[in-house]
Amino acid sequence: MSGDSGTSVDGPKTPQGVFYSRVPHLVNSSGQYLYCKYWEPQGQAPRALLMIVHGVAEHCQRYEEIATELNKEGILVFAHDHVGHGQSQGYPADIKSFHEYVQDVLQHADKMRGAHPGIPIFILGHSMGGTVATLAAMERPTMFAGVVLTAPAIIPAPETATRWRVLAARTLASILPRFEVGTVDTSFVSRDPEMVKAYEEDPLIYHGGLRARWAVQTLDAMDQIRRQAASFQPPFLALHGDQDKLSLPEGAQFLYDNAPEGDKQIKIYPGLYHELLRELKPDAEMVRRDIVTWVTERIDNTATS
Repeated sequence: MSGDSGTSVDGPKTPQGVFYSRVPHLVNSSGQYLYCKYWEPQGQAPRALLMIVHGVAEHCQRYEEIATELNKEGILVFAHDHVGHGQSQGYPADIKSFHEYVQDVLQHADKMRGAHPGIPIFILGHSMGGTVATLAAMERPTMFAGVVLTAPAIIPAPETATRWRVLAARTLASILPRFEVGTVDTSFVSRDPEMVKAYEEDPLIYHGGLRARWAVQTLDAMDQIRRQAASFQPPFLALHGDQDKLSLPEGAQFLYDNAPEGDKQIKIYPGLYHELLRELKPDAEMVRRDIVTWVTERIDNTATS
């Protein structure tokens, strides 16, 4: 994956060399082109919208199965590749401000809500995408009819957040912001070896090192969520595997424990790893069913009220 994409007489290209004019995309407030993906229900007008917010290093096309199942319930699903991810412009695994991810999500959600007025909009965020989705919902507390978080990154792993490592990352971020400070350990992605292999061989996944500036921005974003958890208002479902080593389940529990009383649920799956939607088949199916059931129940409740 290269850095910023070039342009030609036909316009800008994705990092893979495809003209953005030939693929779904949006241009964010910074002028960067973001690859978009839309899954539309067949034979009916959508009765709800749901935005998927992917995690670090990955891309939005990995959510085909859950999107297809939601389509069967009349839900239009949409997503984009974050800046520096997949087929979007931007430097890999680097961000000047975590708020850029949040603003891009809100811009895309506003666009879709404007195109489909009068129906509820939900958001589903995975891992770092869970951090983004939570902050987006905090910024717009009445925008989303429900928030689904799978393995949300809210509390950093102790070994990555020791005092000296955080200090080192902050120092590097100020002088060498793109210095590589770590990588995703693929052995913790899933218990399914086929899913791990698919992750390792996916050309749209970034397999290089995560940057110092990105690490600091992400740590600060998680800290913001913990500080403001008591004001998190939307209905939410938090899902996590108890053997997740990449994103601690204590983070989902913290949000659940500290959010105000109301429509909130948490489910910790015994034995599951980080990518709940790409776990062993029976478990992945269970997670998808839990998500679809939770969302459709709230669509029905909204329609009734």
